[in-house]
Amino acid sequence: MDKRIGAELDLLRKDHPDLEYREDGRWVRIPGYALPQGWSRSETDVAFQIKVDYPGTPPYGFFVSAGLTFRNERPGGYNEPGSPQPPFDGTWGMFSWQQEPNAWRPTGDVATGSNLRNFVRSFADRFAAGK
Repeated sequence: MDKRIGAELDLLRKDHPDLEYREDGRWVRIPGYALPQGWSRSETDVAFQIKVDYPGTPPYGFFVSAGLTFRNERPGGYNEPGSPQPPFDGTWGMFSWQQEPNAWRPTGDVATGSNLRNFVRSFADRFAAGK
């Protein structure tokens, strides 16, 4: 495993100690991500892929267990099934998502600047926006 990715996963585990990492394809799954009111579930599994040229290229998009709706409607920027499908059980839908444009600024110290922990924390912004 890439040294930086290992350090970032350790940092991310502070918020999500039960995350699963698949080195083949560089996929991360976080079970039981809490959702705000209005969504069809109170929690969902989320997954995302770490790009080969990470951290030079920021992560983009995240996946959720299929069937997620907001106030009984499919949310915007969401495709089901998503492509590619994460290597975890079930069918997955994908949210097109990135942090603020031009906000991706990784540094040599994984605990400062942009990192996977900040990316995952930004999912709360997407879910808070609802539809």
